[in-house]
Amino acid sequence: VWKRFQLLLWLFLEKPQSSSGARIWASLNIIIILISVCNLISESMPRYRHNPAAERIFFSIDACCVSYFTIDILLRFCSSPSKRKFLKEVLNWFDLLAVLPFYVELLLGENSGTDGMMALRVLRLFRITRVLKLIRHSQQMMLMLLVLRNCFSELGILFCTWLMGALVFGTIMHYIEVDAESGFDSVLYACWWAAVTMTTVGYGDMTPKTNIGKAFGSMILFISMIYIALPMTLIVSKFNTALEDWKQQERTQIYYKKRANEQQNQNSKGNPDDFEGIPGGEA
Repeated sequence: VWKRFQLLLWLFLEKPQSSSGARIWASLNIIIILISVCNLISESMPRYRHNPAAERIFFSIDACCVSYFTIDILLRFCSSPSKRKFLKEVLNWFDLLAVLPFYVELLLGENSGTDGMMALRVLRLFRITRVLKLIRHSQQMMLMLLVLRNCFSELGILFCTWLMGALVFGTIMHYIEVDAESGFDSVLYACWWAAVTMTTVGYGDMTPKTNIGKAFGSMILFISMIYIALPMTLIVSKFNTALEDWKQQERTQIYYKKRANEQQNQNSKGNPDDFEGIPGGEA
């Protein structure tokens, strides 16, 4: 009995398409996540700081949301067919980090000294991980997470090419602009400028002043578009392949589900040939 109940509970919590109740629970989960994120943003506004009435309201809302998240993660852990596999899932640890700061803050309290308050501020940063709970409710986002997990080597290539480019271009730009008093005082500062330029962000905090520096900066911008795009194509190719496989699985599931419904309807209506040989059973 427990095994059957455990399986039904697991499907209810992890498979929203398994039943209408599961879809309602998943929708409620999304609503609670959005309420929690809005509450986190609202309590950071200056007008609500040092306002006891507002702080009580925000604390009550946060307590309700954390209680829901705690019940959800406990139910999913208890109903999980494999506890070891459950603990290996990264998203489950994000769920734990989303609720942990609230309980630690309750234990420490507000009168915990300067070091304790600093620790509380660091812990409160982890509350933003609640927005990551939305990933498990989107198959497309889960697909993207799976692709990133399978692209560690390509991401390593991308990081290495970006780092080498920043070092090479930054060093050259430092020696071009070192006497122009344009902010390129060291190779490290120049590498920062090169990294920003290569990613086409362009904060504008550092700009070359010499003609040679401007020409070299323009060349870096042009080269980096090709230099960075080459390893990106490997990641995009893997994502497109995974997306096509996912779409094919979706089409296959829809096809078999449709066939199963048609077969069920046909069996419920009955086949005229089944009445042959039965007294009074002519169609």
